[in-house]
Amino acid sequence: MQHADGFNTDVINMALMCLLPFVIAFSFLIFVFYRKRRELIFKQKELELKQQVADVEMKALRAQMNPHFIFNCMNSIYGFMHNNDLQKAETYLIKISNLIRLVLENSMHTEVSLKDDLAALQLYIELEQIRMVQGFNYTIETDPALNIENTLVPPLILQPFVENSIWHGLNGKASKGTITIKIGKQNEMLKYTVEDNGTQEKAAADTPVMKAKKKSLGMSLTSERLEVLNKTKNTHAHFNISDIRDVNNIYKGKRVELFLPYEENL
Repeated sequence: MQHADGFNTDVINMALMCLLPFVIAFSFLIFVFYRKRRELIFKQKELELKQQVADVEMKALRAQMNPHFIFNCMNSIYGFMHNNDLQKAETYLIKISNLIRLVLENSMHTEVSLKDDLAALQLYIELEQIRMVQGFNYTIETDPALNIENTLVPPLILQPFVENSIWHGLNGKASKGTITIKIGKQNEMLKYTVEDNGTQEKAAADTPVMKAKKKSLGMSLTSERLEVLNKTKNTHAHFNISDIRDVNNIYKGKRVELFLPYEENL
């Protein structure tokens, strides 16, 4: 009886030893299948994210070069020529052609140098400066410690905030307004600060409904761009908008703080 038990045990052990390679092979196949499936899911998510990036970049390009802006620029040139102010018409035409060239060049990249981006932003501000009846002053200050040629930023990420300052703040002033832009580094983030001394959401050229739509579209697009940036770079880019008030709580303008991941082209 003991012999039979020993024989049965040996048979079971041999069977298990014979099955072991099949079990290992089956487990390996399951592992390979699981890994391939994970890779396919990861690649699918990567493709979806790339498509999202492309869509957002195209929206951003359309927002900067929208037909309304181009029409206003062409209308301004016509107005200068109609008034025989050929010098101003020529200056304006050169600036808008340079801006379009820069925007199209920068739109080919997800990131550009801070120097190139500020050049496009400055052209945009100067065009709006000429177009606004009472005009406005502006300054752009960069921290001397920043290497603007090597610092990388998403193209024209600041433009919607500057546009809001011009047309929803300064355009309601009876006198010439001021925009101040400061750029520096804070806690491994690139910090933009935009301040204006505009009015509190008064008398812009558009109706309140149109104005609200334009503003919400610009902020919505910027939020979407920052969301994609945070996904692709695992960072925390964000912006804050607040009122500027004096000690008596009297409204003095708007302040925007935009934080982007600090990156250098090494």
